[in-house]
Amino acid sequence: MRFTFSLCLVVVFWCSGAAFGDTPSVHISTRPTWLNTLKPYNQKPSSRTIERGFYYALIEEQVQVEKQADYNHIIREIVSETGIQNASQISVSFDPAYERLDFHDITVWRDGKPLNRLKTTAFKVLADEKDLSNFIYQGSFSALYILDDIRKGDRIEYSYTITGRNPILNGKFCANMYLQWYTPIAHHYTAIIASSQRKLNFKTFNNVPKPTISEANGLKSYVYEGFQVPPAHDDDSEPSWYNERGFIQVSEFANWAEVVNWASSINQPSLNIKGELGGQIAKLKKDAGNDKEKYFRAAVRTVQQEVRYMGIEIGEYSHRANNPEKVFKQRYGDCKDKSLLLVSMLKAGGIDASMVLVNADMNEHVEQYIPTAYAFNHAVVTANVNGKQVWVDATMDNQGGEGTDIYFPRYGKGLVLKTGSDALTTIPPSKGGKVTGEDIYTVKDGKSPVLFTVKTIYTGDEADYMRGKLESSGMAETEKSYLDYYAKIYNKIETKDSITVTDDLKANKLIIIETYKVGDFFKKDSTSNKLTADLFANSIYNQFPTITGRIKTPVALTYPYDAAYSIKVVLPGGWNINEDHDAINRDYYRYESDFTTAGDTLLLNYKLSFLKDNVPVNKLDEFKADIKKLNDTSLGYSFSYTPPDSDRPSTINSFLVLIAFLLTVGLIVLGVWLYQRETPGIVFAYGSTFVPLGGWLIVIAIFLGGMVISAIWGLSSRSYFELSSWNSHAVKNIMEHRFLIVLESLGNIAMACYAVFCLALLLNRRDILPQYIIGFFVFRALVAITDYYIAYNLYGTVSDTAMQALAGSFIVAAICVPYFKRSSRVQETFIVPHPPYNYSYEGPGVAEESA
Repeated sequence: MRFTFSLCLVVVFWCSGAAFGDTPSVHISTRPTWLNTLKPYNQKPSSRTIERGFYYALIEEQVQVEKQADYNHIIREIVSETGIQNASQISVSFDPAYERLDFHDITVWRDGKPLNRLKTTAFKVLADEKDLSNFIYQGSFSALYILDDIRKGDRIEYSYTITGRNPILNGKFCANMYLQWYTPIAHHYTAIIASSQRKLNFKTFNNVPKPTISEANGLKSYVYEGFQVPPAHDDDSEPSWYNERGFIQVSEFANWAEVVNWASSINQPSLNIKGELGGQIAKLKKDAGNDKEKYFRAAVRTVQQEVRYMGIEIGEYSHRANNPEKVFKQRYGDCKDKSLLLVSMLKAGGIDASMVLVNADMNEHVEQYIPTAYAFNHAVVTANVNGKQVWVDATMDNQGGEGTDIYFPRYGKGLVLKTGSDALTTIPPSKGGKVTGEDIYTVKDGKSPVLFTVKTIYTGDEADYMRGKLESSGMAETEKSYLDYYAKIYNKIETKDSITVTDDLKANKLIIIETYKVGDFFKKDSTSNKLTADLFANSIYNQFPTITGRIKTPVALTYPYDAAYSIKVVLPGGWNINEDHDAINRDYYRYESDFTTAGDTLLLNYKLSFLKDNVPVNKLDEFKADIKKLNDTSLGYSFSYTPPDSDRPSTINSFLVLIAFLLTVGLIVLGVWLYQRETPGIVFAYGSTFVPLGGWLIVIAIFLGGMVISAIWGLSSRSYFELSSWNSHAVKNIMEHRFLIVLESLGNIAMACYAVFCLALLLNRRDILPQYIIGFFVFRALVAITDYYIAYNLYGTVSDTAMQALAGSFIVAAICVPYFKRSSRVQETFIVPHPPYNYSYEGPGVAEESA
C-alpha cells in the first residue's frame, strides 16, 4: 500500500481548508497576569558543553490548569556562527481545533539594547504533520518565524501562551513535562498552578529536583527549578523505551480503573449494526456456521486486509475512535478505529472481545507510568475464542496461520477496556517466528562460474513481515535489491534464474529461493597458482548492532529473533578440515557455530538468538568483545583449492616424489647392506636339529607379503603425490595436513621396503630375522599410533577403519614379538648366517661330501 504525494496534498488541503475554513492565525497579547515571578539568573554554562553554537539562558514553562493555559518564556544566546544557523528561527506547534496561540514579545538583545521583532505578518502558519508518512493526520500547525539579521553574541528572547485543552479529557489534566533538552540550559523553571481542590498525581524521572510547593488564593503552585542543566544525548542504537531525560508526569487520574472508565466511555462497540458492515457480518456468520474460530479469523482478515491504515486524529479523535460502520464504509481508520471495528464484529458473532491500550515503544516498561491518558500510543484487541484468550493487532496485515494461531507483537503490558479492569494486564508472549537461511556454492572446476543458490525459510511473524515486504516492493524491485546486495560481495555476479517464492499461508511458512552465477568466487595467487575463497556469515553479522566507544546507553536488540544460517560449499575432490565448534551463551543472546564436512561438501552452520530486547550498559564491553571475536575467528572461513584441470604445468607434487624416490633407493641400499653383513663366530653345518619353514612361519610369510601389497595399494589408491591433494584443503591447519601426507606416503614406502627385507630374511632362514622382524612389528605399531594421533588432532575425529588398523597393529605386535623372542622353532629354523656355507638339503651325505 503506497501513500502517494498527491494523496498527501489532498489530505493537507482538505484538513487546512475544508475542515477549518481559514488558515489558523497567530495572535498578539500581553503576558498573563497569573504568572509566578522567578528570580533572574545570569550564569552561563561551560563552553565545553555547548555543541550547536548556542545555549538556553532560560526555559520557563508555567501551566495554569484552571485557565487551560500554558505559558512559555525562552531566551537563547548565540555564541558562534553555527548558532546563528541553528537558533535563528522560532517554531511553535499548536492544534487550532481546540488551542489558541498568543505571542507576547519577540526581542533580540544586541549589545545590551532591545530590538523589537514582534509582528504578525512575519509568521508563516504551516501544516505540521510529522506523522503523515505513517498515515496519520493530526491537524496540528506550526507558527514559523524566521528571524533576519541575527549575529554572534545576540540574545533572542520570546514568550507565548497556548490556551485550550483537548475536550476529549473531559476537564481532567494530564501532562508529560520535560526539564531537560538536547541543548544546555542555564536556568530551567517549570510551574504547575492548579486549584487546591484539584487532586494531581506526580511522578518524576531521572534526577528531577524536588518541587517547591506553595498555596495562595485557593491555588496551589508546584515549582521545579534547575540550574546548569546538561544536554541529554540519545543514541540511535538505544531501545525505544529508554529515556534518560529528566521529566515529570502529572495526572488527575487516581488509578487505572478511572482511565479504563474514561477510555471505555469514548470507545463503545457498536450494537445492532446495520448497513454495509451489517451485511458483511451476516456473510461471515453464514460462511462460518457454528465454528467460532473460523468466524474469528474471517473477521480479523476483513479488518486487517480490507480496511487500510489511515488516521484522521483531529481534536477529540486523538483518543476517540470513529463509528465502526463509518470506518468500514470508508475502508480506512487508525489503530483505535480498526480495533473498535474488530471488537464490534466479534461481539456480533458471539465472541467476547475488548479493546486494549498498549504502548508500542515502552512495551512492558509502561508499568513505570502513573495512571494517565497519555501512557499509551496504540490500540489492539483481545478476544475469548472457545475458552482461549487471543490477542490481535488489527493494524497488521498479511498474517498467516489459521483459527486462533496468529502472531501478536510483544507489547508486554496493556490496559483492557472492560468493566472491572483496574490494572495493567500482562500480555503473554506470542511464539516468535524463525529465519532459516542456506547459501550453497557448487564448484564445477577452477574456471567455470560457481553456482550460488540462496534458500531462505521464514515462519511465524517473520513470514508475516516478509510477505508484506514482498507485496510492497514487487518482485522486480526485490530481485534488483537482492542482486545489488550480493554485488557488494562479488563483482562478477549475475542472476541465473528468477526468484521463486512459495507461500503456505495456512502454515504461515514462506520460502524464497535465489539462484546466481558467481564469476569471481575464487581469487588466484599469481605466484603459486593457488585458488582461494573467503566465506563470511553476513546474515548473522548484520544482526549485531554497531557499538561505538561513545555509547553509554543500553543497546537495542531485535527481539524476539531466532535464526539458523548455513553456508555449504560443494567441491570436487572433497575436504580435509579441522572440524570446529564455537558457542557463546549470555543472558541476552546465544550464538553457536559448527564447521563440519560430509563427502564433497563443507558445512558451516550458525545459530543466533536474541533473548532480550537490549544489552545493558554494564555488558557493552563484553558484547563488543564478543562481536570482535566472532568477526575475527568464527563468522569467516577461508580455504584454498587446486582443481584437477588446473592450468599448472604439472599436477604432480615433484618435491614429494623426489623425497619418496630417494627414500626408496636409500632403504634398498640399506637392506642389501644389512643382509650381506657377515655373521662372525658362527659356523653353519647341516645337522639333525635343522628345522625347515612350516607352521605359523608360513602365516608370517603370507602376512609380510600382504603388508607389501597393502602398502603399495595405499600409495596408489590415495593421491599422495597429486598437487590437488597437497593444496585443495582449508587454509587452516594446512601445515599439519601436509605433514600427515608426508607421514602416510613415506610411511607406506618404509613399511613396504621393511616387509620385503623381512620376507627375504624369512625365506632364506637368515639368522638375523628374529631381531629385525621384531623391529618391524614395533615400527608398524609406532607408525599406526603416530598417524592416528596426528589425524585426530587435525580433523577432530578418525574413521572406524583407522581405529581398527591401530588396534590390529598392537594386537599383532603383542603376539608376534614374544613369539620370535621365545619360540624354539624360530631359534632352530633361522640359523643361516652370511656368507652362507655350501650345504644341501638333499641329505647328510651331500653335506659331508661338500665339507
